[in-house]
Amino acid sequence: MNKNERTLIFVAFTAEEIGGFGSQYFSKQLNPDDVVAMFNIEMIGKDSKFGKNTAFITGYDKSDFGSILQKNLAGTEFTFHPDPYIKENLFYRSDNATLAALGVPAHTISTDQIDIDKLYHTVKDEYSSLDVENILSTIKAIAKSAVSIISGADTPSRIPKLK
Repeated sequence: MNKNERTLIFVAFTAEEIGGFGSQYFSKQLNPDDVVAMFNIEMIGKDSKFGKNTAFITGYDKSDFGSILQKNLAGTEFTFHPDPYIKENLFYRSDNATLAALGVPAHTISTDQIDIDKLYHTVKDEYSSLDVENILSTIKAIAKSAVSIISGADTPSRIPKLK
């Protein structure tokens, strides 16, 4: 947009399911105090349990990241919700976990209904099972909701570091 206050880094991690090796390696390459926020986008190819044009954010209560994103979506059809799968401990099971443990407001945005998705984490979870329109609407919402963080107008609160 030629007016970013903050640098954007796009990363595609590997090896999450076998120990999060990619995100752990990445997290060691930078100073976590210099990272303003992490948007971990995962499993957005299916409708959220909250319906069309919705997604959930893991660790919603751990920083004001989610409320900032939602504020930036005012007047749109899209809404972000707190993680409905608290018992699954998704916040500390995804690629955001390493940075979150270091205090970065690092959250995962997802739509998958893991409690009923029979393809979740199976080899049968193929492209044909995905809703491309859902992916598109979620990506557009993330882009719109990130604008104030990217411009420097908003800075999400830090997450308490794990000891």
